Formats: sequence, C-alpha cells, structure tokens
Amino acid sequence: MLRGILFRITFLLRKQFNVIHYYSDFRESQWQPLDWQIIQQEKQLRELINFAYKNVPYYKKVFDSVKIKPSDISSIKDLEKLPLLTKKIIRENWSGLIPKNIDKIKYMHGSTGGSTGETLKYRKSLKDAARGLALLYRGWGYGGYKLGDKVAIIAGSSLIPSAEPVPNTKERIKEFFTPPLPLRRYSSYEMSEDNLFRYFHDINKWKPDIIRGYASSIYLFAKFIKNNNLELNFRPKAIFTTAEVLFDRQRKMIEQVFGVKVFDTYGVNDGGISAYECDAHNGFHVDTERGILEVVNEKNKQITDKQGRILATSLFNYAMPFIRYVTGDLGIISSSQCSCGRKSSLLKELSGRITDFLKLNGVIIGSPVLTVLMGKVDAEQYQIIQESPGSVTIKIVPGVNYNKKRDEDFIKESFVSHVGKVGIKFEYLSAIPAQGDRKYKFIINKVKGVREV
Repeated sequence: MLRGILFRITFLLRKQFNVIHYYSDFRESQWQPLDWQIIQQEKQLRELINFAYKNVPYYKKVFDSVKIKPSDISSIKDLEKLPLLTKKIIRENWSGLIPKNIDKIKYMHGSTGGSTGETLKYRKSLKDAARGLALLYRGWGYGGYKLGDKVAIIAGSSLIPSAEPVPNTKERIKEFFTPPLPLRRYSSYEMSEDNLFRYFHDINKWKPDIIRGYASSIYLFAKFIKNNNLELNFRPKAIFTTAEVLFDRQRKMIEQVFGVKVFDTYGVNDGGISAYECDAHNGFHVDTERGILEVVNEKNKQITDKQGRILATSLFNYAMPFIRYVTGDLGIISSSQCSCGRKSSLLKELSGRITDFLKLNGVIIGSPVLTVLMGKVDAEQYQIIQESPGSVTIKIVPGVNYNKKRDEDFIKESFVSHVGKVGIKFEYLSAIPAQGDRKYKFIINKVKGVREV
C-alpha cells in the first residue's frame, strides 16, 4: 500500500498524474461491450482525421491525391480507403508529417530500431505517451500487478536505456525515479555466465513482484538457473515477455523455473497499439483506448480469423499522426471473445515479423513452419540466416539429445520437401548472440526485396 501511494506521489511530482487518471478509467473500460469500445475509437478517429487533413501537409496531399475528404472516414472500416504508411514513407516525408501547429502540442522524441537495423525517429505527444503507460500497467494487472509493485526488466535498448549488465549505485538511484516504480534493469546484451550469476543474486535479494523482458532473454536466464541448480528464495506474481515471438519451449522452461505463469505481450509504441494476455491465455486482448489495430490481406482489406499484416493507427498522437502504419508484424484477429469476460478483440496469434521469412527457389517459408521444423530437433537455440536466394546458414546451440548426422539430414530433407534443392550450411555455437537492438532474432533474411520497407 505504501509503495502504491509513493507511486502516485511520484507521478504527481513529475506532472504526469494523468497516467493515474487514465489507468483508473481504463480498468473500467476493459469490461465495456466491444460495440461501445468501437464507438469510442471511431469518435476519436474522426477527430484525428480532421486534424490531420487541416494541419499535417503530408495527409492533406495524400487525401487530395486519392480524392478523399475527412468526412469520408467515419468508421474503422473506412480506413480501407486510405493508403498505407511505411517507415520508408515516414523517412522521405519527415517534415511533411509534422503538424503546422506543432508549437502548440506537448511532445517527446522517440525512436525504434526495426529489423533493418535502421532507426526510425518520430514525435509522440505526451498525451499519447501517458495513455500508453496506463495501458501497460493495466495489461500487467492481468497477471496480478498493482501500482507500486517492484519490476525487474531483462532486455536491451528498446526497453531499457542502460547498457550496463547490472547498473551501479548511481543508476539505481536514477531507476527509483523512473516509471514503473520501483524498477531494476538488467541488460540482455552481455549475458555471460558471470553476469548471469550477478543477475541471479541481485534479483534473488531484491525479490521483484514482476519480471519483464525479451522472451529469449528471460528464457536464457531461466535455463541458466536450472542448469546451475540455483534456488530462488522468492516467487514473483508473473513473468511478462515482449518484443519477440514466445515459443512453447521457452514458456514451459520459464514457468517451470519461476513457478508462475508467463503472460506474453505485444506492443508497437510508435504505432500506438498494444495487446496483452490475460490469465485465460486465449490470445492477446487488443487495447482500444489508444489506437486502432487492423489485420489486412494482400489487398489491404480488413480480415478476421486469417493471417495478415498488422496495421496501426495512433488515435492520440497529434504530434506526428501515424494512420494505417505498417508495423512489420503478422497476426490473426479472432472473431470469438475470451472466456475471461473482457469484450475486446483478441489477437489470437502473433506469427512474427514480415521479415521472419525465407524465400528459396521462389517459395516463401514463414516462421511458424520453421518453428515446427526446428522444434523436432533438440536445439536449445537456433538462428537461420539467408544471405543469398539459394542458400541458408543455420546456427544451432545443440541440446543433449541432438545428433549431428541424423538431425542435419532431417533438416535438409525437410527443406528439400518444401522448396527443392537448396544449400544449407550448419554452424554450432555455445550461445547465439543478440543482434543490433539486442533482441534475439530467430530468422534473419538479408536478401534484397524481402526485407522490411
């Protein structure tokens, strides 16, 4: 209770008490009927569209070029009339996406990496950022989080600014005043054996209520604890994974080691969308209070119960509106609702990045197929890299039951049955290092024409 009070006081002192206000409202709105949630979204969508047309030069130009007036966009379905917004378009039209009245808007700067490794910079209104934080806390609430709970984060630069494996005293003091409160950060960049021991002893002493981080980082930490027969003297309320596809093997290992359920999460901060697993674990509940999440087919038409590209429309980011923004992710929106009682739409399946695909001999193989394939061999970690149209390199951290000849032959035969003759090179490692933004990528496609726009 005391930590909860201090949590609220800190936000008040930081002049961010609207986060607490939104959090209170959102805890109520999650139980509203889906129709009611859509009405609120569409009301805000109309306001955003009018603002964008009047104040943002890029959208004025785009709307006029396709002969669309703001009054033509009154529903989520009407978004299909508009073209998509890609990272490439944003970079090429940076100045045109800045509102003419930007001096009247309170905003912050943001950036994101992406699978190409090229940073995308953007502006984010403080109102949008506050709503995002409030939704984060509500989403953690699905796993039992309460304001003021202690949170440990094991991740890279996309979640934590510090590059130090375990921050020093000065950094710890800074963490105390960094939302969520109280917070401790552990870098996924240098997860050496020495650092993992340091992580374990520090976390075991501090006893966080919540552990959050990249799926691969928390999995490696859990595996380290198990392999070294280390004993945890606390049990967190829940584990929250994010930023990467969470595989069944990872979920099982993490839950076995920590003795609590894993709650997977999804978020595109630049696009203003997010979704969280509840305790029913039937998929991700799509947040409607900040943005609109669409899943579209190859013709950019909205679809349900089928895999498609995920688009994001940030409803409150007036500092740099993103409308029908291509996130680079693939997923499935379900037409059914969750048994937990929440009425929001379910992102039933998150299939990975658009770039998490191989294209060999004209055949595209997606990450779900590759996950099933590699799940049939005892590989602790794997990474598939395509650097040319007809060949791949497969890096493997073998498990105790991995048989080099048998499993290499099996993988080769599986590839041939899908795409025909292809060159495969195997490399064996003790661990697969993180890439770029310090997330662990299972599939890296370096062939021109397949990478993300």
